[in-house]
Amino acid sequence: MVNYILLYKIRKLVKHILKEKIEDGEIATTPRSCLGCLADEISWEIYYLFKEREEKKKGSPSSDSEG
Repeated sequence: MVNYILLYKIRKLVKHILKEKIEDGEIATTPRSCLGCLADEISWEIYYLFKEREEKKKGSPSSDSEG
């Protein structure tokens, strides 16, 4: 099943990163553009979203067996 909330958050972050890179003139149109750097930045943001999601699952009352 697709998690549309997570997909929306990823899309929003990617869009924000791309807008920043375009405004700075750093996206595949100039000699100083770096697609690898852009991919790394987007990958890290997605990683942090997944990590945040996992931490929320661990912190939920239903999964808290320690106490």
